[in-house]
Amino acid sequence: MKNNLFILIALFGLSVFSAQSQTLSPTVVSSAGGYFTSASASLSLTVAEMTMVQTLTTAGNILTQGFQQPEDLNVGIQETSSTEGSILIYPNPTNGAFSLQYNGDEGAEKVISVYNGIGQIVLQKTIQQVAGINKIDFDLSSFSQGMYMVELLVKNTKGELVPIFTKLNLIR
Repeated sequence: MKNNLFILIALFGLSVFSAQSQTLSPTVVSSAGGYFTSASASLSLTVAEMTMVQTLTTAGNILTQGFQQPEDLNVGIQETSSTEGSILIYPNPTNGAFSLQYNGDEGAEKVISVYNGIGQIVLQKTIQQVAGINKIDFDLSSFSQGMYMVELLVKNTKGELVPIFTKLNLIR
């Protein structure tokens, strides 16, 4: 019995001492920052934090590698709201049938164009505008799902024709 217990302890001791593994510590490498403590709280901050950091160590050597993410940039198109005298499209997103509404200042002929994602005109409608609110119904149910741009040419305060674009999402 003593022999079995001794063998069991010896095997356990050998397995603990011979086990090797690599560990990654939760270390943050940054270009600036700090760590502050008080009696009731602690605060850690970093600027230009490196993400995906991996630190490898051997006897006397330390290698830390990763990439730096200095700031989060958002890229996009600023959408105009319908209260700016532009066009209103509803429902958006749509399954095909939608209405376009805008405020016209004079009776004139207007051309409304719908562009696909690569800039091709897929639908064009010529309407006779009336002074006041104009509402035009469209049906894109035969078109493929995706994002489309609707263009309406309007006169600015100088009397020049300027295109107003609105994004339309067609879903199934």
